Amino acid sequence: MTTFYRRLADLAQAGEPVATATVVAAHGSTPREVGARMIVRKDGAIVGSVGGGCGEAQVFWEAVRVLEEGRPRICEVDLTGDMNDLSPTNCGGVMEVFVDRCGWDREAPVGLSDLEVVRHIGEAGARRRPVCLLVAVASPGDVAGIPAGAKWLVDSSGALLGALPGDLAPVFRDLAGAALAAGESRLAWLQHSASRWERAEEGEGLGVFVEAMAPPPELLIVGAGHIALPLAQIGKMLDFEVTVLDDRGVFASRERFPEADTILVGPIDSVLAKRPIGPSTYLVLVTRGHQHDEAALRTVIASGAAYLGMIGSRRRVKEVFRHLEAAGVPAELISRVHAPIGLRIGARTPSEIAVAIAGELVQVRRSAAVPAPRKCAVR
Repeated sequence: MTTFYRRLADLAQAGEPVATATVVAAHGSTPREVGARMIVRKDGAIVGSVGGGCGEAQVFWEAVRVLEEGRPRICEVDLTGDMNDLSPTNCGGVMEVFVDRCGWDREAPVGLSDLEVVRHIGEAGARRRPVCLLVAVASPGDVAGIPAGAKWLVDSSGALLGALPGDLAPVFRDLAGAALAAGESRLAWLQHSASRWERAEEGEGLGVFVEAMAPPPELLIVGAGHIALPLAQIGKMLDFEVTVLDDRGVFASRERFPEADTILVGPIDSVLAKRPIGPSTYLVLVTRGHQHDEAALRTVIASGAAYLGMIGSRRRVKEVFRHLEAAGVPAELISRVHAPIGLRIGARTPSEIAVAIAGELVQVRRSAAVPAPRKCAVR
């Protein structure tokens, strides 16, 4: 579950109605991407952001009205002001933001209630399973009896949760399947023609925002020392599920890492050998000694992790790589290791090193073509 939905679940438990704002479409240069979200509470407090500045202020006041009136709407945020007149709205693009009211005591005549949506998303997150949320963001005249704000979920098995006119169910499943496969959220427009549903021109018919929600990637920090402390904090800010592992319970503790999702204590190599590691795992080796780093690296080097980085000086890294090569580890696997770890930003302090590592994590996570790790040649 993302930070947004965790916060929404807390507010649902408290029974506090809130307004939510979601960027459902973006054209041109905009401050936030499709899927960016914000919560506006009754007291005016804000959680999250849809871009800041005048655009966010516009959305905030729309959210206040929606919270009072209960009628969801799409808010167009035009940021195409003239650069020459110093306009505060000159990012150059346009965002469409859907503003809705979450009332936890309301039953849903169509689809799922807000409370059911939050509960199902929480359950999917706990099982680390993908799920897709579909929201009717525009429905002129309640197309097919569907009001704006109606919500459905499609789980990883393709099961549709929430009441829906029968002929729309396969269309929604297809939309959800495509979004989950691509890992992208998108706004789709549908119209009923010749006894069947088909895609419509933008702004016409039933507008459905299709939000693909995959489990957050795991940041597995091996070593609970001085670099792990700021890295765990930054990892949570970047929406990683943070796990900290060390063989010393006095270091790997809830008191030292209150933001970590999981804390593991035990022999490092044996714990890693038993732990599922795959393409959604980002591994950072920052133990207290190169012997521990090397043992951990031997255990996970063939794991298929999305990212594998190891701290150390160039001299130390070369030594570890020589040992791996002598042990018969294929050069292809060694070449995947980011070492010395982190982007080259001149980092010195633990916090600066954590920033450099986090920057490299983002680079790998967001880049389709990731630069090859810097290599310490084995000679």
